[in-house]
Amino acid sequence: MNRLIYCLLGCMLLLCPILKAQETITNPDRMWTVPAVYTLDEPVTWYFDFASATQVKDGEQLYLWIWAPTNPTGTPIPITYSGDRIWSIRFTPTEFFGMTVEELFANTEAFYFLIRDLDATKLTGTLSLPKTDYIKNFVESGKQMDFAPSDFQLDGTLSILFNANLVEGFLPAPSTVHMHGGLNDWSALQEFQAWIPEIREKTAFRHLGNGIYKKDIVPQDYFNVTEEFEMENVVFLAVKYNGNDATPDWAGASPDYKIIAPGVPEPLPPVLSFFPLKISIHDLLTITRDNNLRGQRLTYTITGGSKTISGELEGAMTRQRAYIHIAKEFSGMDISSLHIQIKDQNGLMIYDEDMPLVPVDNPEKN
Repeated sequence: MNRLIYCLLGCMLLLCPILKAQETITNPDRMWTVPAVYTLDEPVTWYFDFASATQVKDGEQLYLWIWAPTNPTGTPIPITYSGDRIWSIRFTPTEFFGMTVEELFANTEAFYFLIRDLDATKLTGTLSLPKTDYIKNFVESGKQMDFAPSDFQLDGTLSILFNANLVEGFLPAPSTVHMHGGLNDWSALQEFQAWIPEIREKTAFRHLGNGIYKKDIVPQDYFNVTEEFEMENVVFLAVKYNGNDATPDWAGASPDYKIIAPGVPEPLPPVLSFFPLKISIHDLLTITRDNNLRGQRLTYTITGGSKTISGELEGAMTRQRAYIHIAKEFSGMDISSLHIQIKDQNGLMIYDEDMPLVPVDNPEKN
């Protein structure tokens, strides 16, 4: 009898781990990837924020159990505690799963998994992250440039996509494509200095093929600013390198691009106006430009016949203005129009047009 009791007790002890009740872990408050835009053949980090999961202790060893597309090890995969109740795992999907990009996309539309402890006594519900073909979506959008995530921060990773096919004359790129950029309308710079090899490496875009380029940056590190810097925008050009190490130089550039930082109001578009709308040789012309860029200074050049005058628009960022006494400057000249150019201090052409002069009737004397 005693032997039977001992046997029964032993069996119960063996069954205890099996019979132990499972505890559901509250699903992550959020999940995200770094970079936000990634191809399945490049390294990516998955992050899981368990701030609200009281079932999980700070720093507890948690594991990933993934079944779609497959579990590459057949066992729970440890994930790393990154602090602040955030866990992560870094891998290259094609290497991790032993599949090609095409096979991964054909397998399922998302990665399906759960997070658990080693013994599966605590586990989340089914979690998923979509398999997104960011490059295909970008090409189909018809945009020259796009970025992600929309809520990027100064100390977080910002992914930038550039479609060189949509910039006239940009392709073929003779060598590599680089980022010439700044923060807050160029107040903090990381220029593309083609003659410095280290800068060429730092500023280089990654070519994803077929004229599509990607650049991942952490703005604080990339532009070498402090954590107190108040980021309002990221501005940049995509620049071709001529590939000539003997005489390194630019070989072309895209238009200027601007990415507004999250939480910053979208700036009002610049507005250039003239008053009066129709002028004669006897008028006072007023040139006004509202909503200028930070630090932007404007100058004008006006040509009538053989005479050219120039000057500066006065004022601040919100409004700059100039007054030109047409009668005084061009009195007695037989001209039918004025050619007006307006540029900023960097040579950016704001306006380059002819302005016709309205004929003035000369009343006959009695």
